[in-house]
Amino acid sequence: MVSSKSKLADIRGKAEDVQWATVSAIMTLLGKMSRCLFAAVFVMAAVFYADAAELSPVGTYLWFPGRIGANADQECRELVARVRPSGEKAEMSFWGAVPDGAQFEESFYLILTESRMEATYAAEGDYSSGAVEIGETKAGKTSFKLMPDDHPGLTIQGEIVAKPGKEIIAVTIRGIPVDGGKVDRTTYFCRFEEPESAI
Repeated sequence: MVSSKSKLADIRGKAEDVQWATVSAIMTLLGKMSRCLFAAVFVMAAVFYADAAELSPVGTYLWFPGRIGANADQECRELVARVRPSGEKAEMSFWGAVPDGAQFEESFYLILTESRMEATYAAEGDYSSGAVEIGETKAGKTSFKLMPDDHPGLTIQGEIVAKPGKEIIAVTIRGIPVDGGKVDRTTYFCRFEEPESAI
C-alpha cells in the first residue's frame, strides 16, 4: 500500500516537471520573439537609412568658390564656419540686398525647391534660374529638367550630385548654348545647417 507521503512526493515531482517544461517553453518562445524583434528593427533601420540616402536635394546651398580636390569637404566646412550662411542671407542675396562688407562668397546661393531653381549669382540671360522638374534620386544623384526664365521654350537637362555624408554638392547643367555649340557647366556648393541666430 502506497503511503500518503509517497503520493505527495510523486505529485510534487510531477508538478516540478510541469513547471520546468513550462519555463522551457516560455524561454524558447521569448528567444524566438527576440529574434523576430531584432530582425524587425534591423529591417526598419535598413529602410530608414536607405530612404535617408535617397533624400531629395531640395534645399539652400552656399556657393563654393574653390577647386574641387581631396580637401574640398574640409574647405566647405571652413567656408561655412567663416561665412555663417543662412536662409535669411540667401533670401537677401536673392533680392540683391547684400549686407555691407560682405565678401563675394557670402552673397551667392543656390535655392532649390520642388518647382524652382534660383541661383542668386545668375546674370541676365543666364541659364541657372527657372522652373525645374526634379527627377528621382538614386545613389545620391538626381536628374532634373530646367526651363530658364530668360530663355522661354528651352528645356535643359541637368544632374545634382549630393552624396550622403559629403559637404559638397555638384550641380551640372548640360547643353548650354555657347557660340553656336553646347557646353556642360558644373557649379559646386556647400551644405549648411541653419544657425540658431541668423545674421
